[in-house]
Amino acid sequence: MKGWILYKHSELELKPETYEINRLLEVAEENNIEMKVLTPEQFELIVTRDDRKSILLDGETVSLPDFLLPRMGAETSYYALAIIRHLESLGVHTFNSSQSIETVKDKLYSHQILAKADIAFPKTMLAKHPIDVNLVEDQFGFPLVVKALSGSMGSGVFLS
Repeated sequence: MKGWILYKHSELELKPETYEINRLLEVAEENNIEMKVLTPEQFELIVTRDDRKSILLDGETVSLPDFLLPRMGAETSYYALAIIRHLESLGVHTFNSSQSIETVKDKLYSHQILAKADIAFPKTMLAKHPIDVNLVEDQFGFPLVVKALSGSMGSGVFLS
């Protein structure tokens, strides 16, 4: 069995503190799974009717993996998402689909989905710039948590 991890750093650039990726590689080796860590920059995609040969890694045609583990997090670019979509279209099993990744990257849309499913979450507002402080105070009061549209693991979070 062969798998790819799509990550922001190549396997050669992994550090000991990159616990999650290192642990995935250890478990793969223990289970005789051939696993590679690849960056989006290593890929070229060719859209053709002969799609099985449409993935180039470092300029070379490669055989497709059995599965893909996207581990890009909040840094999933359009290019990385296109790679994930293309592999999905070729039948590669993808853990965390391109659709789920695209959905969670959009915080407002994620909250809209939660609201529709009647799942509790903090009252949320998408505010335009410049922010109408009086409107925010009327709707929420102060203090309140402000979160930027992009960011993860605490970055882009402020107390006002």
